[in-house]
Amino acid sequence: MPPRTLALDFAAPDRLWLLVAAGALAVAYVVMQIRRRRDAAKFADPALLPLLVSGKMPWWRHAVAVVFAAGLVLATVAAAQPTVPATAERQKAAVMLAIDTSDSMKATDVAPSRLAAAVAAAKTFIADLPSTFSVGIVSADATPEVIVAPSTDHAAVQVALDRLATSPGTALGEAIFTALASLPASSTPSTAPNQGQGQSAEDQAKAPAARIVLLSDGKSTTGRSDEEAIAAAKAARVPVSTIAFGTDNASVESAGQTVQVPVDASALRFIAEGTEGKFFTAVSAEELRSVYADINAEVTVVAIDRGVAVWFAAAALVLLLVASLTSMLRAGRVVWT
Repeated sequence: MPPRTLALDFAAPDRLWLLVAAGALAVAYVVMQIRRRRDAAKFADPALLPLLVSGKMPWWRHAVAVVFAAGLVLATVAAAQPTVPATAERQKAAVMLAIDTSDSMKATDVAPSRLAAAVAAAKTFIADLPSTFSVGIVSADATPEVIVAPSTDHAAVQVALDRLATSPGTALGEAIFTALASLPASSTPSTAPNQGQGQSAEDQAKAPAARIVLLSDGKSTTGRSDEEAIAAAKAARVPVSTIAFGTDNASVESAGQTVQVPVDASALRFIAEGTEGKFFTAVSAEELRSVYADINAEVTVVAIDRGVAVWFAAAALVLLLVASLTSMLRAGRVVWT
C-alpha cells in the first residue's frame, strides 16, 4: 500500500461554500464598528468624543465575537464531513499465488531448489493470512492451470502446493489470465470511478479486494503477451505483485546439457509497474519469506478515510457555549455587538 499524505479531506466539500456566510458576518461586524464610531463622532460633544469612542465597546465583546465566529467556522467544516487518512484491517480478500513451475525452477542456487523454497515460503505466507481470506494457486509453466481454486480452507491450499511440479516453458501472461478467471466475482472491485468516496471506514474495510502474487525467475517463452495480461489486470482493477526469485549464477540439466538460468527480472518489474502492484527480488529462502511478509502486510491493511466531523462539531459547540456564557455573565444576556 503506497504511503498516504496526512491531510484533511472532505466527503462533502460543496458545503464549504457556507464559509462565505461566516466571512460575511465578520465583514458586517467590522462595518458595524466603523459605523458606531462614525455615529458617535457625528452626534457627541467633541470634548467627550475620545471617551465615547474608546469606551464604547468593552474588549470582551470583541473576544466573544471572535469566539462565536470561530465556532461558526468549525460547525461549517463539520458539515462538510472532514476525513483524515487512516488504515484498517481488511476483512475479506482473494489472493491468487501464481508460481513459476518451468524447468529453470529446478535450479539449486536456492536450497534445496527454487521451486521447493518457493513452496515452503508460500505455505508460511498462507498460514499468516487472515482466515477470512480466500487463497488459490496457479502454476505458471507453458500451460498454466488452477491447482486449487480460491478457498478459505488454507490447510487444503497448503497441501495443494505440494502438487506443483516442473515442466518446460513459461507463460507469465497466460498465468495472469488464468488467475484472473479464477477469482470470485464478488472479490473483484467495482470499475465505477471514485469507488470508496463517501463510504464509511467499515464499508471500505469490507470492500471487495483481490490480488495476484506472481513468483518467477524469468520471462515468458509462450502464451499471450505480458502486455495483454497487464491490460486485463488493469481492466479488472487487480494489482499483480511480482517476485523475481533466484540468483544470477544458476544452472539446470536439460537434455543431457547444463543450461544457465540466471534470473531475468525485467518482465516481472514491467508487470508489477503496469498493474500498480509491487515488484520484489529475493535471492534466498530467507529473503523470500521477508518479501511474503511485506506482501501480507500490504494485502491485509486497507487505506481508509476516517471521518472526524464529530471532533469539529464538538469543538464548535464548545466555542459557541463559551461565547454565550461569557456574554450572559458579563451583560446578563447574549450580546454579540
